[in-house]
Amino acid sequence: MKKKYYIVLAFLFAAILLTSNNVYAQKGKLITIASVIVDEDGRPIEKAEVFSGSAYAKTDAAGKFTLSIEPGTNLVIEAKGFENKMLKPDEAKNLVSINLKKAKFRYENNDKVQMAFRKVYKGDVVSALSVVNTEEVINYDNANWASDVLTGRTLGLLGSNSIRGIGIGINVADITGSGLNSGNALFIVDGLPRDIESLRLSEIESITVLKDANAAVLYGSAAVNGVILITTKRGEAYKKKSDFTANYGISTPRALPNYLNSADYMTYFNKARENDGLPAQFSEEQIENFRNGNKYRYPDVDYYSDDYVNSYKSYFDLTGEFSGGNDVAKFYSNIGWYSAGSILDFGEAANARNNIFNVRGNVDLKINNWIKTSIDGSSIFANNKSQRGGFWSAAANNRPYEFTPLLPFDLINPKNELLLARKNDVDGMYLLGGNSSFVTNAIADAYAAGVYERIARKFSFNNRIDFDLAKLTEGLSFHTNISFDYFTRYDQTVANQYSVYEPIWHATEDSIVGLKQHGKDARPGTQSVGNTFFNRRFGFYGLFSYDRVFDQVHHVTGSLLGYGSNFKEQGDFQGVKHTHVGLQMAYVYDQKYMVDFSSAYVNSVKLPEGNKGGFSPTLGVAWVLSAEDFMASAKNVDYLKLRVTGGILNSDLPIGGFFYYDNRYSGSGSYAWYEGQRSRSGVRSNWISNPNLGFAKRNEVNVGVEGLFFQKMLGVEFNLFYDVYNDLITRPSTIYPSFYSDFIPYENFGAEEYRGAELGLSFNKTVGDWTFFVGANALYVTSEKTKVDEVYDNAYQYRQGRPADATFGLEAIGLFKDQTDIDNSPIQTFGSVKPGDIKYKDQNGDGIVDANDEIYLRRWQAPLSGGLQVKVSYRNLTLFVLGEGRAGSETFMEGNYYWVDGNKKYSEIVLGAWTPETQATATYPRLSSQSNNNNFRRSSYWLYNNDYFEIRKVQLTYQLPDAVAKSLLMKSLDLFVDGSNVYQFAKNRQIRDLRTGSEPYYRTFSVGLKANF
Repeated sequence: MKKKYYIVLAFLFAAILLTSNNVYAQKGKLITIASVIVDEDGRPIEKAEVFSGSAYAKTDAAGKFTLSIEPGTNLVIEAKGFENKMLKPDEAKNLVSINLKKAKFRYENNDKVQMAFRKVYKGDVVSALSVVNTEEVINYDNANWASDVLTGRTLGLLGSNSIRGIGIGINVADITGSGLNSGNALFIVDGLPRDIESLRLSEIESITVLKDANAAVLYGSAAVNGVILITTKRGEAYKKKSDFTANYGISTPRALPNYLNSADYMTYFNKARENDGLPAQFSEEQIENFRNGNKYRYPDVDYYSDDYVNSYKSYFDLTGEFSGGNDVAKFYSNIGWYSAGSILDFGEAANARNNIFNVRGNVDLKINNWIKTSIDGSSIFANNKSQRGGFWSAAANNRPYEFTPLLPFDLINPKNELLLARKNDVDGMYLLGGNSSFVTNAIADAYAAGVYERIARKFSFNNRIDFDLAKLTEGLSFHTNISFDYFTRYDQTVANQYSVYEPIWHATEDSIVGLKQHGKDARPGTQSVGNTFFNRRFGFYGLFSYDRVFDQVHHVTGSLLGYGSNFKEQGDFQGVKHTHVGLQMAYVYDQKYMVDFSSAYVNSVKLPEGNKGGFSPTLGVAWVLSAEDFMASAKNVDYLKLRVTGGILNSDLPIGGFFYYDNRYSGSGSYAWYEGQRSRSGVRSNWISNPNLGFAKRNEVNVGVEGLFFQKMLGVEFNLFYDVYNDLITRPSTIYPSFYSDFIPYENFGAEEYRGAELGLSFNKTVGDWTFFVGANALYVTSEKTKVDEVYDNAYQYRQGRPADATFGLEAIGLFKDQTDIDNSPIQTFGSVKPGDIKYKDQNGDGIVDANDEIYLRRWQAPLSGGLQVKVSYRNLTLFVLGEGRAGSETFMEGNYYWVDGNKKYSEIVLGAWTPETQATATYPRLSSQSNNNNFRRSSYWLYNNDYFEIRKVQLTYQLPDAVAKSLLMKSLDLFVDGSNVYQFAKNRQIRDLRTGSEPYYRTFSVGLKANF
């Protein structure tokens, strides 16, 4: 594997040298062009960029530039706020000045945004969408992965994959093959569905979030919860680029759990037994020995100590990008290597490493004057190597006193036969320790059990063909796209067997007089492969497109689409198929009035004949008020647009399986016949057919406004949305008699509503050498279940009228003080209770506390969320800060760290446990050495406020002066330092920062450079 690393490194550095040498390789043949770039009024344009192959220049304050270019290459000139211009060398060298035409606002070259199957100028957009310009972002935020850039930065996005926090629960196998979720968006990469795991930010040209039904409907049934479009980069004619980024960083745990040591565990476990009316398990002498005695004889294993866990883990990331071309052929390629070490610092765990290699190549070819084609290919090679065994699970569950992990040689009789015959040791100083209960253990696994590797490969392929049919009708074109993705994963293991040794200690001295061997030693050296998994996806579409402007006023566009995709994974015999046809028609008058009709006729293989198709129509209109004459006097209004969209989107995603519309039968025991001498298996009905089963529906209205004010210094975007998800699929048992349970069909029954608003604000200001940018976004959404299949005895039990993300549970009203308190309270039916147990409220007053007393407790999804971006630049120095927060949700303290009973490991949480002496100040129920079902269930006792605001990213970037970069044969060179997940402000930060049972949450700091050639 190391050879692969060296090959990649050698390739990257060779590419740097070849690229930089190529810049000056043609010096003898170069044509020198010196000119001035001016606007239509003859005023010089500063910082205009001039490209010609690998040659590059930037105009000075007088608009002047000098550039030496190769013969046969054209000159490309770009300046913000102006239309691009391309000139042949013979034209350019004879011009004293080059004029650029000012572009209309919202119709500049970089103002085209990717929408469903087309690019649209921002000025013509009718739908509600958000755009992330990754080329701009990467200048001040060197995030590695696509998923890192979405959270907190994008208006209307909750986290990185939930649009507006709304959506119906869907079968994600329909999209990604990973089970149920609660309404995540559909990811589209280069036109067709894909997951974005291990997709680099550096590969991406733009990200567009399609938030309303009008924007998303052309993607059909799978787009019911919105769409996130990702477009990868492509080469540009006569703009040769070579970019390299390298950074090195460390990740430190945000928090580590704090468990009781052996002596304290024993002390508190004795209290637990006392609470249960049982005698103490550990004597005072034992406890004292474990507190102050020899740590090998009286072990006190802290799995989070520096014996096993380092204070940080390191990583590095290398990326190279190459692009260029001409009118006939263009290319873009991206090569990356991400490598992260382990935070564990012993045995094979210290050598653990996760490597991810990625390669992408996008090629565009001009076949003739009316046919173009694009071929894209990308591969990801991942290898995650680590020790065998489950260290983090053991760290969360193994009690500290249970065994001694390592036995030092100097405490063992040197003539001991087992010591002399050992096959394994640690550093020539220790034997692996254990006992009959820990014949294998996570620590010994790391030293002697071998190596585990998870290997994954992903291959993606795209082929697009574009036909310009202007000869038939001006503005008409036809496009095809076909894609194939294949993902495979398997585990590769070299498994060793090993012995552990249980010490026999001297009665009065801290020496080991004997050893008891458990297990055997064997190193077969064979490699085994298992736990294989694969998935594959095929997608295609064919699209007639029409785009034409009449009389420079009437802009007409249209699309007729045929679309299909097929996803299949290991163990899924049916696969998931989506097909639909789409129709889009839009009209823009004078860049002022806009109307868009987008629709899809979707097909489902999950529905019965006669109901397999569904029509999803949407309509959007927009009006640019600032273009009206009556707004001419509003000098501080630079741009103002109103938008209204609405529509219906049919989807079969909530249908979790196939043939729900048909009778389904299964086995049902057996019955005897022939006087009991023979038997036959029985058959029962699961549900009966429903030939009327149909699509679930999303019905939506969105009203929005966007504007720029005070010379574009202040930007505002505001949206109100109302979504109704109805005809949700369920088996409504409450409308049938109870004896009918085996025959209840699936029906379109349930309904939910979502209402909300989103607000985005931006502030831009330049003062001398200083530039300030502040961007803020906020999302508020509330939901309600409006139709639910339910019948309860009490009004407070009903889910209808509650939020869609509601959680129900018991209301805790304290801890029982004493037996009298228990005797005078309603009977709790979750097991016997004792003083110190949680006391619950009898909601219905029947004298019994049971499931009928569960009430609405919380929303698990925050209704209020938002993000904040701050960017301050002074000359070549830029500071960027990204923050993200949520408010209004609560979460339960759960898991073994908080719910401690029986023989579980004790965390610091038990220090506040109830005792008769501390009943007035106790912060935790009584301890019990038995299973305690009364205390450890969802109730208000375990709820905590989950509000937070997190500093997700801080980066300081310094761009070296152009003269310095040029002397290094570069266009530019940036140096940066950054921090990720730096700090969060939260009432319960310690709880939020903590994770047990797996690797901790990290905050990361890195340094790096980015070189452009």
